[in-house]
Amino acid sequence: MGLIPWRLRKYTFQKGNKPYNKGKKYRNKTLPAEKGKFVRLPKDLYDLVTKSVHKKNVQLIPASTKSARFLRPKPPTKTEVEKCAENETKTGSEKNSFRLLRINELEQMWNEVFIEHRQISPMCTGFISWDLSAEQQRGAAWREKASCNECSYHSKMFNLYNEVIAKKRGRRTAAINLSIQVALNHIAISTTGLQKLFLGSNIPAPSTSSMQHSANVVSEIIEEYNQKDLVQKRKLIKEINILRGDNPNIINIQADGMYNNPIYSGMGKTPFQPATQCTYNMLENNTYKHSIVSTRQVSKLCSNKSEHKTKTKVKSHKGHCSANIEMHDSIGSEERWAKDCLLDLKNDGLEVQEITTDPDSSAFRAAESLFKAGTTNTQPIHFLDTRHVSANHRNFIKKMSGLKEIMPARLVSEKDKMLKRFALDMAARCQAEYNAAFDKFNMDSVRVKVHLSYACHAIVSCYQGDHNGCTKYSLVCSNRNSLKTWTEKSAYLKNNFKLNKSENTAALLRECVKYRLGPTMLNRTCKNTNTQKAEATNRAIRATVPSNVTFTRNYKGRVHTAIHNVNNGPGESIVKLCKAAGVPIEPGSRAARGLKNIQQHNEKHKLYKQSKQYTDQRCSKKHELYKIYDEYQEEKDYEKNKLLPTKRLAAKQPQEYSFAKKLRSRHVKNK
Repeated sequence: MGLIPWRLRKYTFQKGNKPYNKGKKYRNKTLPAEKGKFVRLPKDLYDLVTKSVHKKNVQLIPASTKSARFLRPKPPTKTEVEKCAENETKTGSEKNSFRLLRINELEQMWNEVFIEHRQISPMCTGFISWDLSAEQQRGAAWREKASCNECSYHSKMFNLYNEVIAKKRGRRTAAINLSIQVALNHIAISTTGLQKLFLGSNIPAPSTSSMQHSANVVSEIIEEYNQKDLVQKRKLIKEINILRGDNPNIINIQADGMYNNPIYSGMGKTPFQPATQCTYNMLENNTYKHSIVSTRQVSKLCSNKSEHKTKTKVKSHKGHCSANIEMHDSIGSEERWAKDCLLDLKNDGLEVQEITTDPDSSAFRAAESLFKAGTTNTQPIHFLDTRHVSANHRNFIKKMSGLKEIMPARLVSEKDKMLKRFALDMAARCQAEYNAAFDKFNMDSVRVKVHLSYACHAIVSCYQGDHNGCTKYSLVCSNRNSLKTWTEKSAYLKNNFKLNKSENTAALLRECVKYRLGPTMLNRTCKNTNTQKAEATNRAIRATVPSNVTFTRNYKGRVHTAIHNVNNGPGESIVKLCKAAGVPIEPGSRAARGLKNIQQHNEKHKLYKQSKQYTDQRCSKKHELYKIYDEYQEEKDYEKNKLLPTKRLAAKQPQEYSFAKKLRSRHVKNK
């Protein structure tokens, strides 16, 4: 070393200098005396040990005297030998998995491979197998090649799937990818669910991006095809009217809407209504099938979230936009959506005369406003749905004052339970009387009203134990010919149920019966129509668009699939939509026979649900369940906030009676 300058000599150690801690062990007084040994954990266990319970991204290494001292985990490294062994294991494990292959293309592949191998290596006795290292996946389809284990033979790549003729530039789509998406539109699962189904079956799953691309293509095809199918349904209604001798341009409908979330759950609590997607359907009431003839889908959601978030107007950004209304628009405006459906019918020359809705719908106002504006020439007539009227009838009876006191029970809780059952039974009795009269008098509303005016008095006497009026005027309760009375057949009341005979009881019962069988309500329900098929359509839509999953991009396509399913049946719908997508199912194949069986089973199940045998079985089963309930008395064990402290109110001071005050005042005066 060179000489140290004199300016730096005072800052350096001089030769022969001894440090103050030479030979002494260093000890930090701030740390505990005992230390744990060093441990190097794997990455997942290291995170579980060192990270906090409440803050998962913050490391809190334990400072206890007994805790170990942790070293950071090493990144995983593999040697070349381990990589080769892993590739061999992967190839061997892939041979135990499954693939979706088309039989026709598979036969052609092996025939070409065997002939070509025999020509190139005629003396080779090797084993020809799949070359899995070179296989290529096309969604759910595969491209494969073969190789020989002895000679150097390698075949060309074979497409083991059939292709759909493309309308645009680019690679042709495998037919199976579109077929799968047609089937997925009929059920609740989507991309993630199908991937789990494939992987659980030991089949390599298609990628998310390829499945989403196929879903977008199929969704547009289904929407366009179903719109054409609805036009055919409207033309069929006009033909039926002509054959019946009616006005061909008149249609009677039932209408109802469905939302992806209840619109009443967040009113006043959130900035907007919680529902963001809505479907409004109109079904014809001219035939017994009640086919869907018009539909409207509205959505506030856009799949291009990053671009749509900064925009104020719908379709103000480039690319596809699934939102067709503004975020500030009221999605519960049924009048607006019904008007769009009515204009859709008007474009095909159909005008609505009779419209049936539930009591809280505003669809009739849309038809009335179009008539007043001169857009339509037919005066619309509004009818109420009988099922919703029965539900409102039950609520009316439950809330009726004075009715609980006349229930034949001792305790207040028992009277409350009996009143609820009585409300169910009374609503069912009134509707049953109306249905029987409607069928007996062949839909003649005048004769039905006259008959039900006498049946109302019979119903009041029936619940008081007098069935003489039932023998004359009731169509569902009679004690003649050893037939059971209504209370004996009831699924809700006991056989010995009877109310006391008094003028007050009769007045209360008359008021209950008048709500449903009075002149006003009979005029609103004189056609005996309901929206049951519309409700069934909503349930079918809910099966394809469940409330716990939001299909932003393909909402319309899935709704149109459900509508086509309702109009044509599940089996026939899949066959028609596959053909529209360019992937027809061959007639006579096992798939075609299976879909035909599904169609037949669905139609048979519908007829069975409408049979008298099924309704009787359901009534008897309900009666047995109420018997079990009466015997064991199911208790309510669940209570909200059971373990949270509640603020107890101070006990009120007892108030003196008025006569006590008078006595005290008299006593003071006497003194």
